[in-house]
Amino acid sequence: EIYTRKDTLSLHDALPISMSALLNQLSVLTIVLTGAAMLREREHGTIEHLMVMPLSPAEVALSKVLAVMVIVLVAFVGSLVVVVKGVLGVPVAGPMPLLLAGTALYLWAAAAIGMLLGTLARSMAQFALLIIMVIIPIIMLSGGFSAIESQPEAVQHLTFFLPSRHFLAFAKAVAFRGAGIEALWLPVAMMAALGAVSFAASLALFRRSMSVTG
Repeated sequence: EIYTRKDTLSLHDALPISMSALLNQLSVLTIVLTGAAMLREREHGTIEHLMVMPLSPAEVALSKVLAVMVIVLVAFVGSLVVVVKGVLGVPVAGPMPLLLAGTALYLWAAAAIGMLLGTLARSMAQFALLIIMVIIPIIMLSGGFSAIESQPEAVQHLTFFLPSRHFLAFAKAVAFRGAGIEALWLPVAMMAALGAVSFAASLALFRRSMSVTG
């Protein structure tokens, strides 16, 4: 199929914008839903019911994280297929299973951040303030609004510790250039490492909160 120059430029512009928009929605939904679920357990007093069940804190935390991951991943697939590929007509060059696997890895890292915030907060008002402080850097510094290279050098080093930066680089490489896993080992490793650190920290705080409550 032959495109005019104008059509080609609009097509090349649509994919980065659409992937950035999907990243923003993934980050907001995953962090907010996971943190709110953890906080509601404490506010409604159901944390005591969980403590008397034959479940470890890790199993309780994983149940919250995995439930949100499944819901948001299904929404991501629907948005990608229906909106990005269907309505906008933007093709995805790389393999869809690889893109979904990377998205699931990022959702795990984002859900761990949400669980950490939900454990730190003592009310929904505190949680909302923490969300504002965390979501804005995750969205603004990921490279979707402005290129990483155009940001101040000190900020560029800080963004290396944001899983959103690595996911956006991964998603654009797979969807736009058709890159394979052999060329994407660094963002995949960084998302896995940052997710593991966030989950370990949130799990430690959750265990402490459960012991204090008990």
